[in-house]
Amino acid sequence: MATLDELKARLRRALGNVPTTQLSDEQLYDALDSALKEYSKYKPIYILDYLTSTKDVATYDLSSKEGIIKVKEVYYSRGPFEYFDEFWPDYSQLGRLSGINIFEHPSVWTQFLQRVEQFEYIFECEFEFNQSTKTLRLIPPPDQTGKKIYFLYSKRHTAGTVPEDDIDVLLLWARAEAKEMMAAKKSYEIRSVSGYGESVTLGSTPESLMSEAEELKKRFSKRFGSSAFVVG
Repeated sequence: MATLDELKARLRRALGNVPTTQLSDEQLYDALDSALKEYSKYKPIYILDYLTSTKDVATYDLSSKEGIIKVKEVYYSRGPFEYFDEFWPDYSQLGRLSGINIFEHPSVWTQFLQRVEQFEYIFECEFEFNQSTKTLRLIPPPDQTGKKIYFLYSKRHTAGTVPEDDIDVLLLWARAEAKEMMAAKKSYEIRSVSGYGESVTLGSTPESLMSEAEELKKRFSKRFGSSAFVVG
């Protein structure tokens, strides 16, 4: 796993060590932030967590879940079942009081899905997640207080959570964003001198940089196919 500063250094090298007078560290951080957001649409982190129900209350605030993008699934029983300790006996052995990082434990998620299939008749819940307010609405609301309502949510990556094998593809998008910034700064990209009555353009033009940025983003998207995670 890389730090943000390490990614920034790699990004600057990938751009040919462009000087800070032409592309500041702040701009590189912005490019990396955009890349992390885009990467998270394709390969978000999945966390299994739970909240405690309040009778007849439908809406629950999930804004404390840092980086949350969307709730993918909700599991709870409207009946008198208290199934989850039996349903997933390994839950307490993972060393966390709440929140299982499925990104770090894919085998655990596979086991969970297998058990969901076995106990599918228990789950009777529809839901809506408001991405702007980070609130979860259960349909219908719980009929009891104190029940655990399990939910699977996706969250965006930080620099330290992107696998080493994916850093190169992350930098494709960051490079594209940086080139678009460079294209906007015409005083850097276009250097014209007059010679024999002609204008000679040296270095990259805004058009060529935008074309390079578009190609880099195509390469990024191609790595993931059509698997983008739709937010909203």
